[in-house]
Amino acid sequence: METTKTPAGRHLADARRNRNVSLQQAAKDTGTPAGLLEAFEGSQLNGSAVPEYAQEALERYAGYLGIGSERAPAERGIVEAVGVRRSYRTEEITVNALDRVTLSIGKGELVAVMGPSGCGKTTLLNTLSGLDSIDEGEIFIAGEPLHAMSDARRTDYRAHFMGFIFQSFNLMPVLSAVENVELPLLVGGTGVKKARDRALEVLEGVRLADRAHHRPNQLSGGQQQRVAIARALVNQPAIVWADEPTGNLDSDTSREVLDLILDLNKNNGQTFVIVTHDPGVGALANRIIKMRDGKILDASIDSAPSS
Repeated sequence: METTKTPAGRHLADARRNRNVSLQQAAKDTGTPAGLLEAFEGSQLNGSAVPEYAQEALERYAGYLGIGSERAPAERGIVEAVGVRRSYRTEEITVNALDRVTLSIGKGELVAVMGPSGCGKTTLLNTLSGLDSIDEGEIFIAGEPLHAMSDARRTDYRAHFMGFIFQSFNLMPVLSAVENVELPLLVGGTGVKKARDRALEVLEGVRLADRAHHRPNQLSGGQQQRVAIARALVNQPAIVWADEPTGNLDSDTSREVLDLILDLNKNNGQTFVIVTHDPGVGALANRIIKMRDGKILDASIDSAPSS
């Protein structure tokens, strides 16, 4: 497949201003949402590939402005976002948690999302996964328009296609490890025996078969997080979202959990998107997405995982 590589965003913006055309007028003339044109002009697109579904709009806009565009071969991302905005309003102020975010994450990537507290990392994860709605823009997961789904459809899609790992583990304290892991399958309608067999299989995969019948308060922090990882993987998701998965763990236990995630990513080909403050996590990722003030500063920082 191909994607379009955009001219530098400033060139698009300069060309439009030189024609003395407003963004709203350009949107009307090209039949393209103003938010998408603004994303094309945004600095986070400079030198990066525009997702396949936006090719036609980009080419139409570039042609309208008299700027050529070139094609470059690239794989379509399993996660794609264009011009995503998300704001939160209080009585006094409006906080732009995400401001025209555009990015693409490839199938099988292990990506770390990093930046200072309050920069929008968790909001990005929540919106890309459909846990939170967006004000403007488009989000596609494996080509499916997540932003256009009903709440019920989004919930069902998450249950079958995604897994989640949280900093606080979020295990049910009255359930054993295997009961926690099998719960998503039972809720989704899987038979009792099949759910139990699958839960035990995944627990063995995270090296906790001997703790299957222990409750969370009988497990260490690292063991609880491994149960949470097993629960995230039990429905064989294509994407696993992790929000500070090592935040409550000591350094040695953190490394054990990260090694497990690396093994799962490598052996199963699952995509992992990890929100983290920990530079050690970033060092192990294939790529780092850096954020500040609701914007992506750089989504192309390569980081070679250590063995």
